[in-house]
Amino acid sequence: MDTFIEFLLNNYIWFLVISLILVFALIGYLVDSNTNTQDKKKKQIKPIAPIKEDKKIEVHPSVEVYTNDEFDDPLINDKNA
Repeated sequence: MDTFIEFLLNNYIWFLVISLILVFALIGYLVDSNTNTQDKKKKQIKPIAPIKEDKKIEVHPSVEVYTNDEFDDPLINDKNA
């Protein structure tokens, strides 16, 4: 047992260096695995369904008055004159 303790006391620097390398490798692995899971979540975006053209969109009558082009033309022409 004394020889083992003497070996550790003579070579403690090497154990510290190897321990630090292993700790940094573990931290790097954890950061990298966390980044990969976030990238996978971003790549799994669901596409938007296309709008069907044949379906008529119903608009409230009070809004329908303000959506035609003829309503806006006099206002634009007055500002340009």
